[in-house]
Amino acid sequence: MTAFSIDQQVSDLGIHAIAFVVGGITVPEESSPELNHTIETAEKALLAATDPKTLKTEPEFKAFRTVHALVGKAAKSEVAAPETLHRLMHRAGRLPRINPLVDIYNLISAQTRLAFGAHDLTTITGDVRLAMTTGTERFVPLGATEPVPVPAGEYAYLDDTDVLCRLEVRQCEKSKATSATTDALFIVHAGPGREPGDLTDARDRLAALLSEHLGARSSIDLEALA
Repeated sequence: MTAFSIDQQVSDLGIHAIAFVVGGITVPEESSPELNHTIETAEKALLAATDPKTLKTEPEFKAFRTVHALVGKAAKSEVAAPETLHRLMHRAGRLPRINPLVDIYNLISAQTRLAFGAHDLTTITGDVRLAMTTGTERFVPLGATEPVPVPAGEYAYLDDTDVLCRLEVRQCEKSKATSATTDALFIVHAGPGREPGDLTDARDRLAALLSEHLGARSSIDLEALA
């Protein structure tokens, strides 16, 4: 079983994360009417409750920006995934649609303002850790075919061979969740100021939707780190 850990240097930044495996997933080609209704209802509520002009100053998103400013010039300009989801939603009037698996965790991310990562478990090499980068890591971003440089002094999710996610901003290509994914490693990530219970509540909400709509049958915690 893959293990998950967070290095002390990252914990000292106030970052919280929890990792868990969900198995028995069946990803249909299209979302069911019931899942579409769930997502569309949530989108309307989120659009009504948020203003794109003030997103960057809202506490959950500001916390991510504050941490980014602490870990280097390159990170300072990056926007955390949940804020990006809100901006895309306001621009298009809806959250992005990728496949039902990705759409479900994007929905929970937008609702909770926590960053979610989903990785096909069969592609993970060894254990996973959240650690500071040295600049020598191998990172092929989502949608790319060749590695790109990773700045030293940032934090990233790493397996034994690759960067799985830079900051909580950009995942890698090799472990992306697809329609063929049956067992997924999920990571929920929070900036400073959030409670550990926020992460476990988000985990439970995700597991419930995956069970209801994608037939997932199990959830196994790897480790939760404060």
